[in-house]
Amino acid sequence: MAKAVIEIPDEKLPELEAYKDRLGEILLLGLSQLKMQEALLLYHRGIISIGRAAELCGVSEQEIIRHARISGISPQWSEIMLEDELR
Repeated sequence: MAKAVIEIPDEKLPELEAYKDRLGEILLLGLSQLKMQEALLLYHRGIISIGRAAELCGVSEQEIIRHARISGISPQWSEIMLEDELR
């Protein structure tokens, strides 16, 4: 298992104290959220498809669509995509 040294602002230390035994879990959760934000930004800009965004995050298309809606991003549907979905 790898070890890493990170710098944390002094004012955040009291907040992290209760979670000191779960810092690895916090880091992985933050990484997951960051990947989701980045994938949704690329999708919103039209750079990648919703399927690719889901792939980058390791979640289903339904899950990425749910996160997109929570973030105020409406799924972009074309007639071709709709036809593919209905097949």
